[in-house]
Amino acid sequence: MESLRQNWFVIQQLIKRDKQRSLSSTFMGELWEIINPLINMIVMVLVFGKMFGGNDFNQFPLYVLTGTTLYGLFTSGTTMCLQALMGNKNFLIKTQLNRNVYVIQKILLAFRNFLFSLMIYAFVIALYRISPSVTWLLFIPDVFLMLIMMLGIGKILAVINVTFADITYFYKIFTLFLMYGSAIFYRLDRLSPAMQKIMTIVNPLYTVIAIARECIMERIFPDWKLWVIVSVYAGGCYLVGSVYFNRKIEDIVAKMWDAILREEW
Repeated sequence: MESLRQNWFVIQQLIKRDKQRSLSSTFMGELWEIINPLINMIVMVLVFGKMFGGNDFNQFPLYVLTGTTLYGLFTSGTTMCLQALMGNKNFLIKTQLNRNVYVIQKILLAFRNFLFSLMIYAFVIALYRISPSVTWLLFIPDVFLMLIMMLGIGKILAVINVTFADITYFYKIFTLFLMYGSAIFYRLDRLSPAMQKIMTIVNPLYTVIAIARECIMERIFPDWKLWVIVSVYAGGCYLVGSVYFNRKIEDIVAKMWDAILREEW
């Protein structure tokens, strides 16, 4: 219990440190966490509204905002994990804390920012006068499963970035393709049934967004098959990420020690 309390304290301090670093040079501070998703939604609606929204789809802005909000959580969290180890060298070397703390902290920081973006999401829902429904509660396990998936992916990215710094640039390209492949700004009925099925199976982020749209916008219970797909991806990513991370982390710390000793010598 004492170890758990200590790890949680460190996570809180690391989150506070990272927030201070990212906001130290900004005037508006955490307001950007609210403004950014709104700006993204407006830009996508203006650019893609006529092309993909159609005159019969008056909820297109909310449709887009649902996608950008969840996409933003996924990409920001996993991208921050790239620096989970390299950005905490001193802690890794000089403390005996659970090594997973540094990845978990990045995911929780992204989730904290996500909670701010939900304010604008709730505001837009209110504008459309969508009545509350019990299906809204399903948004919680939907996001939770995505966080588990992000944690597994984040562990892999953190380890790879130690020896292959170019992964940062490759991952930026990947997330760009991911945006276009997650039906964020276009409607699914524009795709063939076969393509919809492929996207559902291959792209778990698309499935997470689809579940959110069904339970929030349509107020229906998403198909159980969607839940199975997301659960399998979440469990698989977490398992693979944890095994890979645990196998590599001690070697990484040892190499960091060797590098410091060579510099001192």
